[in-house]
Amino acid sequence: MENNLSIVKDKFKELPNNIEAEQSVIGSILVTNEIFDEISTIISSTNFYDPMHQKIYNAMESLIYKGMLANPITLKNYFEDEKDDLDVPEYLVKITKFSTSVRQAIEYSKIIYDM
Repeated sequence: MENNLSIVKDKFKELPNNIEAEQSVIGSILVTNEIFDEISTIISSTNFYDPMHQKIYNAMESLIYKGMLANPITLKNYFEDEKDDLDVPEYLVKITKFSTSVRQAIEYSKIIYDM
């Protein structure tokens, strides 16, 4: 029986991820929307491990493709109805502190892609 449990446990190992890289890329886009075009050639929302980061990326993409600004204030409406333990509008403000240079954001995007 013990052996069967280890087989099941192995199947549910956590996928490789780098939450800090995800936060940095999203924070950088929120601060400087101009980098989105370059980053979007490397990754899409499906490359993010964290489901909330996938939703945030999709919302940013939607606004940017409409020619609108994507920042914590403009994204607030997308997440007002989120019934999650995480206060998304507050998280969007906090995540901007992870913003970095364009070059680093691009490198972090490559890390996310490779995961």
